[in-house]
Amino acid sequence: MLRLCKLTLTQFRNYQRLVWEPEGALVVLTGENGSGKTNLLEAISLLTAGRGLRRAPLTQLGHHHATEWGIAARLELTHEIIDLATGVAPHNDTVRRVHFLNGKPIKQKDSAEDVFSAVWITPQMDRLFSESASGRRRFLDRLVMGTTPYHAKELLAYDRAMAQRNKLLQTRRTEHVWLAGLEASMARHAVAISAARNEVAQHLCHAAHTTHSEFPATLMHLECPIGAELERKPALEVEDWLKETLAANRMIDREKGRACMGTHRSDFTLTDCKTGLMAATASTGQQKAMLLGIILAHATLVAEYRGAPPMLLLDEPLVHLDQKKRHALLEHLQNIETTTILTGTDPAPFEALAGKAHFTSLKNGHFVP
Repeated sequence: MLRLCKLTLTQFRNYQRLVWEPEGALVVLTGENGSGKTNLLEAISLLTAGRGLRRAPLTQLGHHHATEWGIAARLELTHEIIDLATGVAPHNDTVRRVHFLNGKPIKQKDSAEDVFSAVWITPQMDRLFSESASGRRRFLDRLVMGTTPYHAKELLAYDRAMAQRNKLLQTRRTEHVWLAGLEASMARHAVAISAARNEVAQHLCHAAHTTHSEFPATLMHLECPIGAELERKPALEVEDWLKETLAANRMIDREKGRACMGTHRSDFTLTDCKTGLMAATASTGQQKAMLLGIILAHATLVAEYRGAPPMLLLDEPLVHLDQKKRHALLEHLQNIETTTILTGTDPAPFEALAGKAHFTSLKNGHFVP
């Protein structure tokens, strides 16, 4: 079981100083808008790799424009105590984020993602299927990182090689050997990214067919030519195919200023397992239920891979859900062995958790009775 034992915030968002020791693994956090509920979830999300649930610039995270801020958490994982911390401190007149594991500094590329993972849902995700595919890819890759910690490194390496190739096509397009090397790097990392995405999608679909929860099960279907090739051919053959495709597309990519083929153009769809309804054509409430279904299935998948499920950060999870789905969600969360934090403006919708969850309230960055 993964449990949050203590969270300390210093000069972060609307918190000048906060020390919180949750009294249980299932927490209902309520308060008026602007009280700091989402800020608290964001702080926890920043302990994982990446830019957190809001993807905000580092300079916007300090309390009242403070240039230094810090987040520290003590976690209990299978009877082992783990201390994680991150924050910003001035360094040669630049803003740089630092990370610590058990009191020792670690490089961002050696993220604590190996020992701690978290998955979240926010009200902004209610628009996930009406906006661009980039947000859906970020959502999917966050799920993949839960079972494949090195996935973040593959994404970074792929983006770096692609950016260098885009620039080279504009400035020195006759450097064929250099371009071939960058395309080989793109192909290698793209295959690793697609394979990891495929594996997670397949496991989530299997979970949808085997789940016994009353909460709606959801199927995920990837839309990626590279992933489709991997289902038919060995990885090395797919790498060769992608290298040849990138080389053949150089003129087109130069004219458009970007690569037209690659994992950066992948997407996915969600479908209700029972009704066959697709998320793209569903109502907001149905889309919310599908996203939550994927997250719940993912928690089980991560537990199988890593021995402990990810921490669940559910910001306003009951909004847009009907009464039946609200009840099913709250019933399901009682059986997940991980710290789960739910937020809302009013405790009444969570009354089914009375006596089973710890209820607490925030006001202006402070806990109140």
